[in-house]
Amino acid sequence: KRPAKLVRATSAKTATEADVPGSERQSYLQIFDRILHTVLRAEAHLFSDQERQILSAFSELDRHSRYLFTRVYMRKREWIRVSSLNYGEKEVVEQSCKYLGAQRQDIEPFFLTDASINESEKALTLLLTPELRTLAKSKGIKQLSGKPKEALCSMIMKSAKQRTIVSFFKKSKETPTQRVEGLIGEVVKITGPMISLNATVAELFERLHLVFFRAPVHVNDDNTMKAAVLATIGQIRFPKYTIVRSSDLFVSAEHVIQYKALAEVGAEMARLAASQVKQLDDHKKGWELYLAHRESWVRHIACFGDSNNAGDESDGTESSAIEYWKRHFAPGWALCRIVMRGAKFAATLRQYKNEEEILLSLLSQRAYQLHRRGEWYERLVLLYTTHLRPKRAKGNNEAQEQALVLLKLAREACIRAIQDKDVNSISLHTISRQLRAVEEKLELESRFQYKHPRVSLEWRDAPERTVYGVRIKDHARRGPSLWDGDDQVPCSVEGLALWRYKPLGFQGVHSENAMATTLFSLLFWDIIFYPIPGVLDTEYQSRPLDMMSDAFYANRKALIDQRLERISAGEFLDAIESNYEAEFGAECVGVSWDITADNLMTVAQYIGGKGLEAICRVLAKEYRLKSSGFPDLCLWDKNTKKVMFVEVKGPKDKLSDSQRDWIDILLKSGIEVEVCLVREGGGDESVEGS
Repeated sequence: KRPAKLVRATSAKTATEADVPGSERQSYLQIFDRILHTVLRAEAHLFSDQERQILSAFSELDRHSRYLFTRVYMRKREWIRVSSLNYGEKEVVEQSCKYLGAQRQDIEPFFLTDASINESEKALTLLLTPELRTLAKSKGIKQLSGKPKEALCSMIMKSAKQRTIVSFFKKSKETPTQRVEGLIGEVVKITGPMISLNATVAELFERLHLVFFRAPVHVNDDNTMKAAVLATIGQIRFPKYTIVRSSDLFVSAEHVIQYKALAEVGAEMARLAASQVKQLDDHKKGWELYLAHRESWVRHIACFGDSNNAGDESDGTESSAIEYWKRHFAPGWALCRIVMRGAKFAATLRQYKNEEEILLSLLSQRAYQLHRRGEWYERLVLLYTTHLRPKRAKGNNEAQEQALVLLKLAREACIRAIQDKDVNSISLHTISRQLRAVEEKLELESRFQYKHPRVSLEWRDAPERTVYGVRIKDHARRGPSLWDGDDQVPCSVEGLALWRYKPLGFQGVHSENAMATTLFSLLFWDIIFYPIPGVLDTEYQSRPLDMMSDAFYANRKALIDQRLERISAGEFLDAIESNYEAEFGAECVGVSWDITADNLMTVAQYIGGKGLEAICRVLAKEYRLKSSGFPDLCLWDKNTKKVMFVEVKGPKDKLSDSQRDWIDILLKSGIEVEVCLVREGGGDESVEGS
């Protein structure tokens, strides 16, 4: 049922397009209109009849009222003074606020007005500190100097609730209750008219944005919307690609509501988890949020039954990869993230039996978060070998027996992990080492130790080179250390290493992961933005939605494998040059336009087809995991046509597992790598042998 067209009451001044600020500000309205029309065209079934009425009513508002709503929507969910809304001429803004706050038959008002404020304490918090001080003085309250806002509100409330001297000796016209309620009117006299987003309407538009952008929108942190605005006003540019918007990513309106609610719980848990360990109250709140959803998770994974473990996961075909990808938008995916965070809170609170139970439940399913299975196994083994192990087992037969049982459980977990094809290479190294340590404690002879082709105990080690420099002492400085550069300009530890490699004939850049990811994106540009339904759904994407998931490679396996063959055969320089020139400046995943085309082509040429193919294959299969950990420096020598990657480590720094894994991959591919150890010292010997 289409609502009757809403017509504004006539007034002396009508909002015209000229009343709306310039093109930069109109971009908000332009994007909102696009979101509304795009979603309602193909996914209107994800909203109720009543909600569609509200959305239709919004589209029929005059231009300025729609624009004003979009700007207020992008602000904090709080009361706003109408006088502070600088979104057009004052008279027009005031008129639009009244119109958006008007109650209509069967349709929620878009704004709440100050008439909706019914709590005096809440009303007082809307005043600025100087305004509160003035109000308190008018009520005869003393000793206000230096009092913070919260204290002033409390003093005013206390004063209003007390019986005055007048009311004690003779009957007063106002009771304390009336005086408290009267504070709301006094606040509004000071602030002038106020408005706030109707929470029901705001939640509806948040779901609308979720459906459009395919990502939960968190209030005050809507980077997707901000990027869309920047693109609309021409400050950034997204790649050109064919949008193949799917209408079946979300199953139903109920699923969207559930998914959004669960995603918001997950976001709150992430916020609480960021608190320091000593702030136990936050971690306890996070644990309580998990407990509130534990039974839902148990019921959910029970629905899969035995078939889930038997092969419900993606089998590598394109159709199964697409189905796995669609699960990212199911309530179960968001619920799984809550459970994962529950395990983190259990660890922080040292509730290790509960953590074990959670990890086993996560590993019992293969519907969600396959790329996390390695870290779940790692943590489970650590629980068995350390945290759950009985203390002071020596001399206690029962405790020793329990410790032996736990070691056997740890070994079984290691073996399951090694056999699990979804455990990544970095986790395999860790788990392989855990397995050998457990077998040593079990005193298993070599012939009884577990053997498997995937058991990987050691990474290849890169040669080390030690260089020296003068560190700048600044005890007040926080963050990375500074060193004296050869040009007398302070530089980072990586900058110092660049200076030390120059006498050896090398030039280069401190690019970290950017060199590898930029080459990958330029070589696979057309494949990254290949039109697969459900992954390129808006014009505001720097990558397909499945880029960071397990499904990226499987969804494009034939295309990627064919491209890798061509790269291995030496066909890659033309693609780098042409895509760099055609797409320069576009927002694309992994691309750093600060690296020049000449440098990219030089590095690619010196790496060669075989080495470049190896790097790209790793990124194509595990982009999320492998887009970090690449060596810091990319160096080349044009005389010898040699390229070398260097991981730089300052004093006390150590290689991470992701860095060791990349070093191993590069060395196996015949690409030269060094670890540069920067140490304090001067003199003639600034470099020690390789």
